[in-house]
Amino acid sequence: MPATEKQLEANRRNAKKSTGPKTPEGKIRASLNAWRHGLTGQVMILPDEDRQAFETFCSAIRKAYKPEGPLELQIAQSIAEDEWRLNRARSIENSVLALGHHTMDAEMECRNTQIHAALTTARTFWRNPEKFALLSIYEQRISRKLLRNEERLKTLQAERKAEAAEAAKTPEPQVAQAPLKAAATPANGFAFSTPETTTSTEPYSASISRIRTLRPSTETRSSTSS
Repeated sequence: MPATEKQLEANRRNAKKSTGPKTPEGKIRASLNAWRHGLTGQVMILPDEDRQAFETFCSAIRKAYKPEGPLELQIAQSIAEDEWRLNRARSIENSVLALGHHTMDAEMECRNTQIHAALTTARTFWRNPEKFALLSIYEQRISRKLLRNEERLKTLQAERKAEAAEAAKTPEPQVAQAPLKAAATPANGFAFSTPETTTSTEPYSASISRIRTLRPSTETRSSTSS
């Protein structure tokens, strides 16, 4: 049943009342946009800035490996995402250290700002060893997976190139042609077939007579001339 005009008008009034999230937490949630990856088909949630950087980064990595076909493209995409994860793990480590400068780890007396920053970083690491150890484990796992995918991609590409080279060497099949038969030499020594020389059944004497009637005789031509 279609909506009535009153219901449509009520929906318009309610839509005008919605001004979006007002709290900081709501604004953060609203900044995360869901999007479906064009290659993997999976739904991913990233801020707009991170999404654009992610797409640009992964696209450049994929092109560097020059994949062909869906399987090679999938492996190249996995490698690109693992490289992104490694960068993110390093970024998290740097962010954890940076947070230490805004906590009690930075509360120390030191006139030299560079020495103060170095001591604060050391204190932050010393207070959170398990966090850095966990990040290190993540990096090792991602690196091993990345190397396996690289070897797998190289193997697939080498096999593809070898098959292409082998196919280029294979000659194209030739269409068989029937051998030409040599013309038989006529028994009578003339370049006529036997039927052509035997189709006429007219007697020889009759043929001579017919030729004479068609051609004036020598005597007739002579008398005419005189």
